[in-house]
Amino acid sequence: MALNLFPKTVRFFELLSRQNAMLVEAADLLTRILEDFGKVDDACKRVNLVEVEADELCREISRQLSLTFITPIDREDIYRLNLAQEDSINLIKGIATRARLYGFTYIRFPARKMVRNLREMCAVTGEMICCLKDKTDVAAQVKQLKAIKGECEMLLGTGLAELHDTENLDMRAVVDIMKWTQVYDRIELAVERLDDLADAIEEVVLKNA
Repeated sequence: MALNLFPKTVRFFELLSRQNAMLVEAADLLTRILEDFGKVDDACKRVNLVEVEADELCREISRQLSLTFITPIDREDIYRLNLAQEDSINLIKGIATRARLYGFTYIRFPARKMVRNLREMCAVTGEMICCLKDKTDVAAQVKQLKAIKGECEMLLGTGLAELHDTENLDMRAVVDIMKWTQVYDRIELAVERLDDLADAIEEVVLKNA
């Protein structure tokens, strides 16, 4: 596939911001699931729709990269941000899917709070992408995101300890512990991936300052 050697205006920052808006929407839907489990079916369907749309956008960004010779930032940086956001959306979808399939009758507080924090981290990365476009400093956003991640790590430890702080376990309780352990694991992966995304944005900002 030939590269376009003439200047071509592809608004990559707008595409990345649009992708981030999908990330925030998916995280918002996940938050709703853990806030009101009675709406899990509808919210999961909407998360799936967001993931499909986001997957199409991810491919479109990659396609535009293959066709465009001149980009506002390095090509590998656009690819890295595109992939990190797509991975984060997929991880959020995975959490929502498990929450639906496992049929929980109640939501544990550490998980609920971690998902709220996940939603906030998504919003902060959106602010960072805007800073990247405007070539402004992201130190405040990085500090905020790292603080949120630290709280998530504390909540994860509390949640896992709570799971295993039960005596006289029957089979149903053991299965419940296994299910919640998997959910916590997926939430942790999503938090780590969003932290990777923030690190990537910060590196690109510093590179292009």
